Amino acid sequence: MILITTPTGKIGSPLLTRLLAAGTPSLRVLVRDPAKLDLHRSTSVDVIQGSLGDPAALEAAFAGVDAAFYCLPDAPDAPDYTGHYVHLATLASAALRRKNVPRAVVVSAAGPTPADPAGPISALHTMERILGKSGAAFRWLRCGSFFENLLWQASSIRDRDCFSSCLPGQVAGPHLATDDIAGVAAAWLQRDDWTDTQAVSLLGPNDLTFDEIARLLSAHLGRTIRHECLAPEAYRTELLGAGCSASAAQGLIDMY
Repeated sequence: MILITTPTGKIGSPLLTRLLAAGTPSLRVLVRDPAKLDLHRSTSVDVIQGSLGDPAALEAAFAGVDAAFYCLPDAPDAPDYTGHYVHLATLASAALRRKNVPRAVVVSAAGPTPADPAGPISALHTMERILGKSGAAFRWLRCGSFFENLLWQASSIRDRDCFSSCLPGQVAGPHLATDDIAGVAAAWLQRDDWTDTQAVSLLGPNDLTFDEIARLLSAHLGRTIRHECLAPEAYRTELLGAGCSASAAQGLIDMY
């Protein structure tokens, strides 16, 4: 039995599609709203309704599984961004331990654990430490930035031909698509020959600057798209206006 959490998410959904296409014989999902699953999925997959914050649902989901895919969806509106990750990871670690789950593939963040606060990177590496106490073997998928993160700025790209960050446009970094992450996760979940814990770096084929991403968008959309580097306080204002909590906004600034 393979368990997928967040099966309607940007990674969980293509992962479920891949495992179904591969004919994986025994699949289970933990999902808040089963109606968001495709009908053919809901009839061919064991569905546990509940959230990652529901201890009873976690117990039911982890019971009897041979491998689990665990992904914490981002929580930009959480009043305590890192605290949110700590809380959910603590619940999951306890359930993994009680149900003796042997292996888990977990979405995390690229790079070594930073010495200074780094928002989502620090939160995800803290999650790793907490989950690691469960006794399971892990593959930490340490991912670069998702290309899909640009979608939260879709209206700005549409209306202003612009997307923004507080990182200079000439600084290169790793970027990859969530479907590629799903492919790696599927490969590890279908293997039963690993009992150790390792970090797996997923960085995309080439590091890209935001200026280069703007040029790629321009070529695809047929008009000039630019990247705007904002001062931290201006970027904070933009994030708060998009619905981020003060804690999450500070975390993103720290990450950059």
